[in-house]
Amino acid sequence: MELLELILVLATVVGIADGNTILVKDDAGRPVTVKLACINTPKASSDPLNLAATKRLQQLLPSQSLVVIRSTEKLKNGRTIGEVFVNNRSINLLLVQEGNAVIDRDSLYNCYETKTQYLIAEANAKNKRFGLWRQSNKNTHESKTSTWQGKLIYEEIPPVMSTRAYEGNEFFLITNSPKQNRLVLRPSVQVSHSQLQSFNNKEVEITAVYVEGTRPSPTKTACPIEFNGQCMPQDQGYQVLSIVQLK
Repeated sequence: MELLELILVLATVVGIADGNTILVKDDAGRPVTVKLACINTPKASSDPLNLAATKRLQQLLPSQSLVVIRSTEKLKNGRTIGEVFVNNRSINLLLVQEGNAVIDRDSLYNCYETKTQYLIAEANAKNKRFGLWRQSNKNTHESKTSTWQGKLIYEEIPPVMSTRAYEGNEFFLITNSPKQNRLVLRPSVQVSHSQLQSFNNKEVEITAVYVEGTRPSPTKTACPIEFNGQCMPQDQGYQVLSIVQLK
């Protein structure tokens, strides 16, 4: 019986080809190459990120592991595309959650029942800069390091549920620019919360780097919801790396 003819197939792992391809034997003992559905990993075998994804897959699926494969498609070269489960947990989804893989949006329809979980997992991994997102965001975030002058304002977070309390916004810089932009500031290892408080209502010069913040899961946390169904980001703003008072 062909692997594709079954919706769910019990198989035994015999090897890992790369970050999103495994080698198994089906329940009839026949070898099958399975590409993990709905995800992509870096292609070049010498790419450190690809090697990291491959190593992680080897940890999750050691040789002789029993897996369940939900077959979604069969390629002309005989390979099968499917979602791989161990103990009812999707290995495909786990790789995305950990930042070792990204969603393949062209084939995400193959995981239509868990599409939202994949989208949330990728967004969280990106916001937290897990795995491959750490490397892809490195230059972008370095370029966002800037210096501003202006007045630092501290506003105590109210002890009631509100959007500002959820976001954790309490430090602001009113920039010395024609538009007087209001920047949200965040403490850092270099500049602590109490240090920022000490500059309240003072003219300062800061060097800061923009951070995008994180998004909790709306199924686990009560949060303000954006139009796309995701939680609003928390801790988003400019992380202060240095600060001096202006005369």
